[in-house]
Amino acid sequence: MDYITMSFKEFKRYDIIKKLVNKNLNGSEAGRLLNLSVRQIRRLRGKVRCYGAQGLIHANRGKPGNRKMPEPERQKIIKLLYQRYPDFKPSFAAEKLREQHDIARDPKTIRQIMINEGLWKPKQKKKNVQRSWRQRKASFGEMMQFDGSYEHWLEDRNGTGEICLLAAIDDATSIVTKAKFVAAEGVFAVFGF
Repeated sequence: MDYITMSFKEFKRYDIIKKLVNKNLNGSEAGRLLNLSVRQIRRLRGKVRCYGAQGLIHANRGKPGNRKMPEPERQKIIKLLYQRYPDFKPSFAAEKLREQHDIARDPKTIRQIMINEGLWKPKQKKKNVQRSWRQRKASFGEMMQFDGSYEHWLEDRNGTGEICLLAAIDDATSIVTKAKFVAAEGVFAVFGF
């Protein structure tokens, strides 16, 4: 007895197509359930009648891809990498293989070969550091936050253009304790504030 490996999607398709073959469903109902056209349903029904469940599985499953590198070429690249370019980075190794040996392969392909052979270690992805929020201060006046913000606050009335709003906010209560418009956030303006 042969075993067939099917995904859940393929199994669901097989179940519905089997009901169609047994005339428990019609083509348009099966098409609606599988979100396929009636023409596609007819094609799948014919495959199930001829090949059974195997007809719903892609014919190239378990076979090597059409674009797979031939094994002799792969072995030649591995040999050259070990002999001449063991300490090169993948892009530079691919460049040298192209220039010196007429082997034109994508640097990503060379990189994958180098990783598999242990000649290159990929960079570890940075872990997202979860930053925790600072607790607000307990009482009013304990800490003031101060900053300046440049905007067109007065909507360019009387040719004001972009001006700076200096503001101080209490950390504990979020109350704006002082705010002032100035031309620029300079030393004298900040000290005067």
